[in-house]
Amino acid sequence: MVGLVVFTLLAQAFVNGGQVVSFDDNVSRWVAEHVPTGVEWVARVFTWLGGAVGTVVVAGGAVGVLWRASRRADAQFVVLAVLGITALVAALKAIYERARPDLGSAIPLPHSYSFPSGHAATAVVLYGALGVLAAERVRSRRRAAGWLAAAAVVAFAIGTSRILLNVHFVSDVAAGFAVGLAWLGCCLIARDALSHRS
Repeated sequence: MVGLVVFTLLAQAFVNGGQVVSFDDNVSRWVAEHVPTGVEWVARVFTWLGGAVGTVVVAGGAVGVLWRASRRADAQFVVLAVLGITALVAALKAIYERARPDLGSAIPLPHSYSFPSGHAATAVVLYGALGVLAAERVRSRRRAAGWLAAAAVVAFAIGTSRILLNVHFVSDVAAGFAVGLAWLGCCLIARDALSHRS
């Protein structure tokens, strides 16, 4: 619910312009002028990890491991969660049609729209789902919290990499995190409901 509220507020702020858009422009300008090359190279690694190829590799590997461990419902959960967020982000980008930052990027700008960030949304869903599945298998609350924290750190790094490479505005990434969190919450609720039914 929180993710949905945050996304709605960010979308409204983008549509209305004003302080959020001004802040986005200022951060984009600062990134274009001040981010060191070394930071850009680290950001490239995380942006690859959250991109289409990285997502297929990580999700495919996880699904393969889950399938071999006879955890087919969990494997299907990961696939459907990732496919769902991919479709949802594509629909939202088509609705808002926000252009990407144009002040210079360390990588070529994608030809898709900017709002919300697909990398950020997909990272929250994929790594969040994997974090939840890993947390469910451990007995210690500390280890469970560790898995969830690791998932959050990876998702945050992927989203931040998009800002550091100047291919997304801050509000794009924040909106991606929010919509990803909302979608992951819906998927987890549906998963719990189906598991109780069966």
